[in-house]
Amino acid sequence: MNDLTLVLEGGAFRSLYTSGVLDVLLKNNIEANCVIGVSAGALTGMNYVSKQIGRSKDINIGFRDDKRYVGIEALKKEHGLIGFDYLFNDISKNKNIFDYETFNNSKQNFIAVVSNCEKGETEYISKNNCTEKEIYKAVQASSSMPLCSRMVKIKDYHYLDGAVTNSIPINIPLEQNHKNILVVLTRDKNYRKPEVSKTMARVYNRAFKKYPKLIEELCTAPGRYNNIKNNIDKLEAEGRIMVIQPKKPVEVTRLERDKTKLQNLYNDGVKDMEERLEELVKRIR
Repeated sequence: MNDLTLVLEGGAFRSLYTSGVLDVLLKNNIEANCVIGVSAGALTGMNYVSKQIGRSKDINIGFRDDKRYVGIEALKKEHGLIGFDYLFNDISKNKNIFDYETFNNSKQNFIAVVSNCEKGETEYISKNNCTEKEIYKAVQASSSMPLCSRMVKIKDYHYLDGAVTNSIPINIPLEQNHKNILVVLTRDKNYRKPEVSKTMARVYNRAFKKYPKLIEELCTAPGRYNNIKNNIDKLEAEGRIMVIQPKKPVEVTRLERDKTKLQNLYNDGVKDMEERLEELVKRIR
């Protein structure tokens, strides 16, 4: 195992970029001792910990047109645009089988970042400190986009997408003084989020009126994201972290339908990581 921490941004189907990066790491036997994933980064990170090269890509491209995975059937059965029950049960147990044994027995510290809807706070759920059922629930919660997915209940609280409160959880390895940190982003270096519009703020207020602290976090999320991106640029310039991210603006949307675009984004992740593989190896060995 390598002295390396991975911090994986989300972005729904933009995580195809991350899939490409992680597959290169797996092919070169680079096993990070800590994996921190938020939103789709948590889903993608699971397949890295289970050491299943290509699985994340194959599911997101191969099942993209399956409406039980994304679309009307998922909405009917699961009250959300993403069919998490279908993903974690039928797909993962019967169609593109997830290696539960390798994941569960891995000594890697895997952390899913989630947003507590009642408290409006970030929580970090580690595989090493919870039950098997809870870590899978945490990954689902981390990936559950507001307005697109239903909340996930874990114990006494409801949870949604970790990116609402902490879109790029670089704070964890920094606070714990981790030596080697690789941040994988799904947007280009210059991307910044626009402010939440008044119309969208009204939508949030109507949809989550029982969760005022969540509404506040949703409305202020862009500012936090932009501050984190600015800090990442600074940390990278200082040589304290290594960042892999798309070299140009990403045209893939969160729920992208164009499989060619998805494959190309995956290929970009592969290429970009291969180009900097030697640099990473020098850092960790």
